[in-house]
Amino acid sequence: MRRDFLDWSAGRPVSKIIAKETLNHRGLIEWASGLDVYTDTAAAYRRAYQRLGIDLVNRVPLTNAPPPCPADATLPVPDRPYRRQPLGVYDTVVRERYCCADPEAVWHMDFHQLEYTDLLTPVPHGCDPEDIRMREAALGEIGCYYPMLYTTLFMAPVEFLGWEIFMETAFTEPDRFHEHVLLPWLEKARAIIRAMAMASSAPWVFLHDDLATAAGPVFPPSWYEDYIFPHYREIFAEIRDFDKKVMLVADGNMSSFLPRLAELGLDGLMGENPATPLEEALAWFGDGERFYIGGIDTRRLTFDTPEGVRSMTRNVMKLVEKFPHFALSSCGGLHGNIPLENAIAYVETRLHP
Repeated sequence: MRRDFLDWSAGRPVSKIIAKETLNHRGLIEWASGLDVYTDTAAAYRRAYQRLGIDLVNRVPLTNAPPPCPADATLPVPDRPYRRQPLGVYDTVVRERYCCADPEAVWHMDFHQLEYTDLLTPVPHGCDPEDIRMREAALGEIGCYYPMLYTTLFMAPVEFLGWEIFMETAFTEPDRFHEHVLLPWLEKARAIIRAMAMASSAPWVFLHDDLATAAGPVFPPSWYEDYIFPHYREIFAEIRDFDKKVMLVADGNMSSFLPRLAELGLDGLMGENPATPLEEALAWFGDGERFYIGGIDTRRLTFDTPEGVRSMTRNVMKLVEKFPHFALSSCGGLHGNIPLENAIAYVETRLHP
């Protein structure tokens, strides 16, 4: 419930482990809600959140979901350089063409002209203030809705340029890249962050940046120290001026960044895949003044047996008993590729360990 999440965020005791989930599994939503998710999407999601005890929510449908992409198919997105493919109730998107055909083209591109709305990011919704207020009102006290900026700083060149051109230009001419690409985007990102902070009633501002792959950091530590972390410190400070906490959402193995992020003043970290060992994350986040969201390995949700999923969930819940600032989440979300019996085993164990 929303009240439980607000108490958790304020450091007040709650009688449960706080739960965050990205729901995108038709079978699980219909099992929990008793409704057809395509004919009554908004009500099905609200009922599912309530029955499953999900406190922190980032998908609040206001209209019925469109028909999904057929299984094992990809379809073009009209007038956008993306294709969509099935993932669950809502499709995922994959970018086909980026803004620059080669590294040299980066230096001729005007990054001031790019907009966040040019992207079809993996997050459910954008950061428009009116949209935030509508979804908060639709969810009510069932849970706490949060918007999220997907391309805070590091992810902006990934989404506009693709990994290869981003890495080549940022590594070979880092100062030029910082001036030409990162600083123009930073200006836009900070405006979006301010708008989110003012519109959302949540006590957090959620920012996404995949600083690492599953193997670890993409660039040498000095690159982040020169071009990313000084701006993080500025962003975090500005968010606190709105009396909000900062939650960084990240894929990849973040182990090497944990002490530095804590030093920069990050309030919370959400692990969006299981590459960061939970014990290492909890050494820096989940207790004291800092918070952590994650814990459930979606690889095991997808490929293990229901009994294996129950055992994993119980083990995680046992491990985090002494971490009052921990919230349980399936890293990456509950999507349609997870066997229904495994998804049910997970949520039932969480509710009745």
